[in-house]
Amino acid sequence: MKKIRLHHWPYAIFRSSRTPPGLYARQKWLQEASSPLWKADFNATVSGLFQGQSDGGLWSGSPIETIHRLFGLHLTVRTSNAAIDRSLDALLAIASNTERVKGTSETAVPEGRLRGLPFAPAGRQFIILPAALFLATIFGRASDPNVLGHCERIAADLTAAPLVQRDPAVLHNILRAFVVHPDYATHAATGLLVAWLADRQTLQGDWGPDIPFYQALNALAHLDHPTADRQLERAFIHLTQHQHPDGAWGEADRLWCTFLAVHALRNKGLI
Repeated sequence: MKKIRLHHWPYAIFRSSRTPPGLYARQKWLQEASSPLWKADFNATVSGLFQGQSDGGLWSGSPIETIHRLFGLHLTVRTSNAAIDRSLDALLAIASNTERVKGTSETAVPEGRLRGLPFAPAGRQFIILPAALFLATIFGRASDPNVLGHCERIAADLTAAPLVQRDPAVLHNILRAFVVHPDYATHAATGLLVAWLADRQTLQGDWGPDIPFYQALNALAHLDHPTADRQLERAFIHLTQHQHPDGAWGEADRLWCTFLAVHALRNKGLI
């Protein structure tokens, strides 16, 4: 992949951040893991993330809130435990229950409720299922028969009708789940999704208004795939042209957008 030149140092926004992506950046990229201040911030944030979980595994009785908590724990503690497994079981059960979760327009999850998550706004079913698969995979349950069964059903469904007829946000969220799965990252279904995304990419390097730029960029950067890499080359040019003087990216949620951008660049060895 072609080297790029950033105009500004991109890490300043993470300094002193106690958010999960900020703590990840401070630990992994700013080498603060041995700092007493980082450790104190880490412990306070992780304690807050675990606080309030019900015996059934959910936080506030909400699958979306539970997804937020688990994603934050993925960026901090990173390994599963009994509390995390309990919440994953609850999410997978909800995702499997089509009577309780119906992805209709009346149950759509608003964009603001997804801030800080790598998913595009869609119906609840099409947030909860991909998120449950994504989180189960990154917490070591990629071989869970329930996870594999959902992945196989989704993969088979992707060939049932042309992807251009599908909801772009739903397809993006499926891609997000598949790119972290050791079997589905290289699956033919993921190749179809990557090719579909390539057909959508504009000359400016984005994928149109229906696909969140930084989330798609980050998803593609998880893959070792030539069609993904060609898209990333154009998207990384877009990044260099839209970096703010303080080194950050994005208009709203700048820390989150910057985290996704830097993570993608580092995945490809460009910074």
